[in-house]
Amino acid sequence: MKTDSLKYVMIAVIGLSLLVTGTALSAQLTGGTSTQAAPSTGPEPSTEPESSTGPATSPSTTPSMEYESVDKPPVRTLDIPDVDIAGDLRIVETRWRGQSMYIYYNLALMNKGKRNIEGRVQYRIRLIYVPTRTLFKETNKYWHGPTIRTDYWVLPDRTGRIIFEKGAEGAPSELKDVKMIVDIDPDNTFGEAQRYRENNRCIATW
Repeated sequence: MKTDSLKYVMIAVIGLSLLVTGTALSAQLTGGTSTQAAPSTGPEPSTEPESSTGPATSPSTTPSMEYESVDKPPVRTLDIPDVDIAGDLRIVETRWRGQSMYIYYNLALMNKGKRNIEGRVQYRIRLIYVPTRTLFKETNKYWHGPTIRTDYWVLPDRTGRIIFEKGAEGAPSELKDVKMIVDIDPDNTFGEAQRYRENNRCIATW
């Protein structure tokens, strides 16, 4: 029995020695004691560098020039033709002289295109009796006046006139139910694009 008891005591002493030796070795390897401190419950230390100029400011909302150059759409230029002739027919007076009807008018012109227009401009006048759709008068004339401008209307040098006879060529006996159609530059001498020629026509009705 003494031998067995001594055996157990020796085993316990050897075990305790191994435990102390292991603890000391662990402390040497970690560079500190084996007793660890309880984890801190406070906030984690910030890894952001501290500013030496005071509190941080809000980021700017102004886009950079690089962003603007990418996002800004290209500037478009207006597609204005060289020639876009427009007319404005102004009836000055109508008067019977015996069997003849005199229609006095002014034809104001403007070029809504890019350049001024010099020289004579041809135009065509047609008189139609609306109830019967009868063309009873047609004539070609030339517009004489100052330079046709791009910024305002210009009038001819003199008032124009057109005359028709009562009952002649299907004309009415009075100035009623009559349509006067004026087409400016009917042969398109100035090479105006077709899509701009709608305002080349002027109409007056009675």
